[in-house]
Amino acid sequence: MVTPVSKLDQLPRIGPSLSQKLATLGILTVEDLIYYFPRAWEDLTQLTPISHLIPDGQKRTIRVKLSGINTFRSPYKKMMLTQAIATDPSGTLPVIWFNQPYLRTTLKTGNEYLLTGKVEKRSGKLTLVSPEIERASEVPVHSLRIVPIYPESGALSSKIFRRLCANLAPIIRQVEDYLPESIRKEYNLVSLPEALLHLHFPASLEFLQSAKDRLSFDELLLTQLSVQSVKQFLQSTKAEPIPQEIEFIKEILEKLPYKLTVGQKKALWEIVQDLSDTKPTNRLLEGDVGSGKTIVITISMLVAAKNKFQSALMAPTEVLAYQHYQSIQPLVEQFGFSCRLHTQSFQLGPETADITIGTHALIQESITFNNLNLVIVDEQHRFGVEQREKLKKKGIVPHFISLTATPIPRSLALTLFGDLDLSVISEKPIGRKPIITRALTPQEHGSAYKLIQQEINAGRQAFVITPLILESDRLNTKSAEKEFKNIQTLFPHARVGLLHGRLTTEKKQLVMSAFKNKLLDILVATTVIEVGVDIPNATVMLIEGAERFGLAQLHQLRGRVGRSMYQSYCFVVPTEEEEEIMKRLQIFAQNTDGFKLAEMDLQMRGPGSIFGKMQSGFFRYRLADWTDARAIKQAQEAALKILAESPNLDKYPSLKKKVTIENVTVHSE
Repeated sequence: MVTPVSKLDQLPRIGPSLSQKLATLGILTVEDLIYYFPRAWEDLTQLTPISHLIPDGQKRTIRVKLSGINTFRSPYKKMMLTQAIATDPSGTLPVIWFNQPYLRTTLKTGNEYLLTGKVEKRSGKLTLVSPEIERASEVPVHSLRIVPIYPESGALSSKIFRRLCANLAPIIRQVEDYLPESIRKEYNLVSLPEALLHLHFPASLEFLQSAKDRLSFDELLLTQLSVQSVKQFLQSTKAEPIPQEIEFIKEILEKLPYKLTVGQKKALWEIVQDLSDTKPTNRLLEGDVGSGKTIVITISMLVAAKNKFQSALMAPTEVLAYQHYQSIQPLVEQFGFSCRLHTQSFQLGPETADITIGTHALIQESITFNNLNLVIVDEQHRFGVEQREKLKKKGIVPHFISLTATPIPRSLALTLFGDLDLSVISEKPIGRKPIITRALTPQEHGSAYKLIQQEINAGRQAFVITPLILESDRLNTKSAEKEFKNIQTLFPHARVGLLHGRLTTEKKQLVMSAFKNKLLDILVATTVIEVGVDIPNATVMLIEGAERFGLAQLHQLRGRVGRSMYQSYCFVVPTEEEEEIMKRLQIFAQNTDGFKLAEMDLQMRGPGSIFGKMQSGFFRYRLADWTDARAIKQAQEAALKILAESPNLDKYPSLKKKVTIENVTVHSE
């Protein structure tokens, strides 16, 4: 994007103080401000005569002269009140503002103003309450137009953003359009400058819709360029096939202390078929929490080892890598193969190991493998061209499997994972009981604490989850550090542990080992335990500040219990009892289907609430509809046409630059 002004302080009305406030929202440049999109729009194009005003809760704009302007202190709440009488040809109306004493000097009797606000009944009279004010002689910014409403923060109101964006029109008109003109014409899309102008200052509702159509198309297209680039890259490469070893798989299954479900068997068969091909495997193995994905990929890695190939399993955190290592190593070594752990803290030599489990430290330049041919990534689905290129430079084009415990709605899978084949394990292992879930008000904590004590007395264990590590003055919600002390006080005879992301790796491993080995009764933790942690003896999950989590994320946390034949329980408690929050938590309590919960989250809150922060760089949709399969297909079609013309986007350098800025990698030779 080309702009003649790049620094915010070069724009009118932006000084050091405002720049600092904008920086807290990630707005550092003019481009950031241009792409700080409104969240909604109000149609305030019509003037309303005073005689037509009614207290209907709707904003209205009146054009009036003011008289009787007076400021005084309220005797009750000690706030400053400013009052005036508004007059137009149809009548008069009292107006009141709260805590804006400066209005007494800025408002002038006899001047004409545009006032925009809601009419209420006060002391039996219709009154215009705290309206926005504009001089009728100036071009209106906050009224008599379709008015944008921006995401607000602290002192940064929509009014401030509208004033700032009003100065951007000359700059926006010079913005370079990165979309190929042929694509723009084919899909009947307006130019980028026109879309940006009409998003911030729509001339009509029709112009606003055309702006949304263009910019939502762009958001979907950037994702599809990345996804389809990976797919084409894989189609142009070859991998070493890994023979299926059916008899060896039967031998493994006979030695397991349980039988695989139908879903596990189907997924395993799909994977071993993929691995036996020269086309690199690129599969997403999706299974709801506790569905048994780990054994499926362990068998896959054993098949690779049987054929003298190495495998690497990468996890997003050291805690999860260590958990995988503890559960996988015994079975691997039972069949005479070696299994090693490799993270920043534990480096046990993956060069010669048959199976290496670790974090993304495994693909650092200093790490070498003798014969790596299978890479499995847990809960990090965007293992794209860039990461594969790193392995390719080591002489490796491995098969790739991604794991997720997050049920992914079909529309989202189509958007993000169009390059991946999909396997789904839908059932839970045999013998698991449904988790009893209850949404409690903050006053009902006692019933959760009572059950925790009962379960501890029976030899079981419990999790207590908080959204924060430390107390925050800004956020009114529980923290792990404070809740750890609270739980110690409430359960004086229990052994209580604390786990969060700021602990050292060694401390995290010690705490997790102690909990796994039943040396702790209660573990107070943050969402560091959200995925992969397997403690069969834990039967109670208490989630504090539950309103701060998406439904899908709550479902992930609930999945840390219910992993044995014991009856398990989950309690979700918000920070405050609010009707909408309690309604949402009741939906969660009554629904154990992860796919349904993920669909609800997608519609209500977008994909960030499904995946949490793990892939936040990939989720930047502000206008695109994640559930619109037609629009997704259209963007996919356009991406394929662009890549057919220029596989590396070299023909479209401004588009390539935009894709890079959005953290979406496109293959480059």
